[in-house]
Amino acid sequence: MSEPTLESLRAEGAQHHDPVRFRYLEVLAARLPAQPPAVQQVLARRLQAALLDYARRTRTTPRQPLAATAPAGAPSALAQLNRDLSTRAQADADSVLVGGGASVSDMKSVRRFSEVWSKIAAEQQVAQAFTRGPENAGPLNAHRLMLRSLALMRSLSPDYLRHFLSQMDSLLWLEQAAAKPARAPLKPGRVARSSKH
Repeated sequence: MSEPTLESLRAEGAQHHDPVRFRYLEVLAARLPAQPPAVQQVLARRLQAALLDYARRTRTTPRQPLAATAPAGAPSALAQLNRDLSTRAQADADSVLVGGGASVSDMKSVRRFSEVWSKIAAEQQVAQAFTRGPENAGPLNAHRLMLRSLALMRSLSPDYLRHFLSQMDSLLWLEQAAAKPARAPLKPGRVARSSKH
């Protein structure tokens, strides 16, 4: 039996067996000529091994034509799966109670409130930063550049700005927590004097 090639597999209709894997093989074969000779040898061996494996799997697994998988006008298997999963998730959400008797829908409202509150807090932080900004700073002033970055983030993606500010708050908290000096231990002489009184 001859070595399989992309053309021979395509002629057999094997590209329908695993389209993603077949596309990977096509891309690997297309990139092969642009590589240096040493890399070409390694990639050629990988491509040939992958072609053999793909041919073996397609010949041992019976294939069904794509038209036979679903009747005409019927939803695809993926659409059916998504519908089943959402129905099951909704049924579970209706029946699940969180600690304290709160339902999941109550938790959704808390989550929405938290999102709105974080948006408001982010806007307030940015507004405060702008009011504290330097008035006569040069164009390369770090504070001014940071304010310009915040303004761009706010205009391009408010959600990203909120996420960014949340990370900065976390980093600031960690820095402050690490900077707190540990309590100095009491000197032995002081302990001895205080115990005599």
